[in-house]
Amino acid sequence: MDSIARDVKFSEILLSLLTSSSPTVTRKKLASQIGVSEGTVSHYVNGRVRPSFETLLRIADFFNVSLDYLVHGERAPSAVLAEDTLGLRAEMMRAMAESLEHSGRQRDLIVRVNQRLHQQVERVAREIVGAPENTGPVGMISEPEAMAIEGCATRVQVMARQAPADLTVAPDGTTEPGPFFGTMTDNVRRGVTYQYLFYGKRTGFVPYATRLRELLRSQDIRSDTLAENLAFRNVDADLITGVCVYTVDTAMLERREPILWERFRDDGLFGDTFVYISIRHKDAPGGVVLDAAHAEACQRILTRDWRQAGTL
Repeated sequence: MDSIARDVKFSEILLSLLTSSSPTVTRKKLASQIGVSEGTVSHYVNGRVRPSFETLLRIADFFNVSLDYLVHGERAPSAVLAEDTLGLRAEMMRAMAESLEHSGRQRDLIVRVNQRLHQQVERVAREIVGAPENTGPVGMISEPEAMAIEGCATRVQVMARQAPADLTVAPDGTTEPGPFFGTMTDNVRRGVTYQYLFYGKRTGFVPYATRLRELLRSQDIRSDTLAENLAFRNVDADLITGVCVYTVDTAMLERREPILWERFRDDGLFGDTFVYISIRHKDAPGGVVLDAAHAEACQRILTRDWRQAGTL
């Protein structure tokens, strides 16, 4: 007898638990309790990633619910057993016994299928990587993903032709903290170096450098820390698009952002370097991750222009 397949409703149940719980129960608090990042919790809710069994247990403990309810949306076993009859329990035991052999064969088949799939994927991947026409940008990166990687950086270098993502410029010209400012603040506190190289007329960028220093001081960051870890330079030249170069603490990235680590460790991270073209469009903030050749070219240009640039 085949076992009855049950719908997996984990994402919907997790979202329901988060929205119906106390206001103090947030994604950030859940992430801290189960040992993952807030971005990973969002991936769980959106159904892009499923947690490990150990993580499922931690989530169930956090919300004080059963695994059956968390995964399938079913009531806790105790509630079901209260309504159960002796005949129904006997039927369930018989069905479970009959399904054990079938389950064993099914697991063996899954293992063999996975082995074959893995071999095929490796073969096709080698063919794709080896084809010259397939070199180029590695892929897209969203703004939250870029912030997560920046949060694991030891040095951040930005080539910009407009206000960086750490600032938001209002229509009247005033500037306020941008989406990356919180990450920048945390990083500067722990000694991460920030280097901004602005391309264009110097007068257009002096206000950005001044405003960023003011905002960081307002976060109780000492002036000597800013002097040591924050630098602005300007070169009167054209730049087609903004570029961010991160020197990454790979051990921290693997520990704090395992999904991003798995995604970019073999294609996107070159040693400890990660480079992406910044896209500031309101409908698609984020960027394009560069391959090794283009990333190396950007680093060469950045190093050359930084030496020739004037201080802001």
